[in-house]
Amino acid sequence: MADTVKLNGQDIAIALPPFAEREDIAVAYSAESKHPRRQQRTLFGALGLCVPSLGLGGVETYENLGLDLVKYGGRVYSAAMEQGHQRAELLEASVQCFTAVCESLFPREADVERAANFTKAQGERPTG
Repeated sequence: MADTVKLNGQDIAIALPPFAEREDIAVAYSAESKHPRRQQRTLFGALGLCVPSLGLGGVETYENLGLDLVKYGGRVYSAAMEQGHQRAELLEASVQCFTAVCESLFPREADVERAANFTKAQGERPTG
């Protein structure tokens, strides 16, 4: 999982939003699968929620827009373009944020196995 996104040549830290907002991102993206433009806006919404240091709204703005991730993503995209960001870099950063969100909600098998074995002492032999 990426810890940063690159925008305007700068590495900017990804800060995952609270669980409910992360779940909203995953659900909204899937719900818009037949509407590519709306689905793309959910990705921009992920960027706004995961990189609050950009000053593109954050959780409070998202909530003020009635938890409408498509509308919020449109606002994030417009504001980012006005700040001089390039569309391609915004899309790449948005996908990185979306991936980070999904990985936080749906851990990979290796991560689950590592967590499950956390309490097993090193060198301990299985009993059986």
